[in-house]
Amino acid sequence: MATSLRLRVAWWLVPPLLVLVVINAVLSYRAALDAVNIAYDRALTGSIKSIGERTYSMAGEIIVDIPSSAFEIFEDGAQERIFHAVVGPDGEVLTGYADLPVPEVPAVSGEVVVAEVLYRDQTIRIAAMRKRLYDPLLEGRDDVVIAVAETSASRSALALQLFVDSLGRQLALVALGIVMLGIALGTAFNPLLALRREIRARTDDDLTPIPENDVPSEVRPLIHAINLHMERISRMLQFRRRFLADAAHQIRTPLAVLNTQAEYGLRQREPDEMRRTFEGLIHSIGGTRRLADQMLALSQAEAAEILADEYTGLDLRSLVRDVTAELVPLAMNKNIELSFEAADEALSMRGNASMLHEMVANLIDNAIRYTPAGGQVLVAVGAWGEDTVISVSDNGPGIPEHERENVFMRFYRILGHGDKQGSGLGLAIVREIALAHDGTVTLKSGSGPDGAVGLTVEVELRRDPRRQFRTNN
Repeated sequence: MATSLRLRVAWWLVPPLLVLVVINAVLSYRAALDAVNIAYDRALTGSIKSIGERTYSMAGEIIVDIPSSAFEIFEDGAQERIFHAVVGPDGEVLTGYADLPVPEVPAVSGEVVVAEVLYRDQTIRIAAMRKRLYDPLLEGRDDVVIAVAETSASRSALALQLFVDSLGRQLALVALGIVMLGIALGTAFNPLLALRREIRARTDDDLTPIPENDVPSEVRPLIHAINLHMERISRMLQFRRRFLADAAHQIRTPLAVLNTQAEYGLRQREPDEMRRTFEGLIHSIGGTRRLADQMLALSQAEAAEILADEYTGLDLRSLVRDVTAELVPLAMNKNIELSFEAADEALSMRGNASMLHEMVANLIDNAIRYTPAGGQVLVAVGAWGEDTVISVSDNGPGIPEHERENVFMRFYRILGHGDKQGSGLGLAIVREIALAHDGTVTLKSGSGPDGAVGLTVEVELRRDPRRQFRTNN
């Protein structure tokens, strides 16, 4: 199920932030405990040194006089239990708790060793120091170990209090950060909301590009893609509007002719006259049907470049050969010699097979219709570098140079040329399909079969047409 971008961003930011808070809390508690231990260890060290100052040896006898000040520092933590011990050179406890686990103190250096051990089922913090007595009457070693310990309950309580105070501040900062994040997300997505309102306010036929200046840079690729899509839709609609306008204009005359012929046939009483009328009617219907077929082909050709994703691999040589064979009967009806030339190997390319079939059919059909009876039409296909070339040559009247650009216009026909049933759409269809395949159409004269003056139409197509879009005029 789709969710909002705000929730997605919050989902990716808030949980990691909470994880960081937990990690920081653990580190904060450890830091607080270390700070408390340092402070309390100083009290232990002070107590040890206070006892050490009152521990001495006289005439071989070790005297331990523990001052009251040695434990005054612990009075604020009355709930704690304080333990102490003074161990003589022979390992005997001179005073204090005999079972107190005194840590090993390696040397007489005045350094205090602090350790955390388990004593009487509770954790204690113990500090110990070795002191030399400098009494020659003492046999063996002349040093003692002084140890003072305390339970860690007050330390943990103080560390916990410091941690809770710190955690409260951290949670307050996190809450403030979440609020600021919500405000930031709301502000950051305001341009998208404004864009949504702008698009919703548009009319159904408004396909103008969406301005890209006032949108975040992260959204510009999406806006660019939307504009490209709307441009394609706009072109398709222009194709449809132009097609419908041309169809309405061009189909009106044939329908009027058909209507007139039908009314004339109804008024006839002579069978021969009625037969001639209906023969003309059938002829007009054939021309109108051809016009409708070509208009449909033109509409499909104009949309061919938009359907470029449907291009597939094909053999152009076989396609042109098959179309030529299909139109042999039309050439035979006019006693026209229709021939085909191509290399033996296949000529592979990518394209829309049905559109290319329509293009070649229009090329050959035009050549047959505009070539006088008894003429010749030559169809050839081959390769030229990265392109394929389709050539259709005839020995008809040709096209004057000043008319060659006009014949690509829809419904344009040169007066006095060719079949009266021609619609003027053949070359327009050829150019649309060629452009959809990233190709070009060239008209040449003086290169008909056997060197006769006529017309040669050459269509160059890329083997792998790039998908590109253009604006038709």
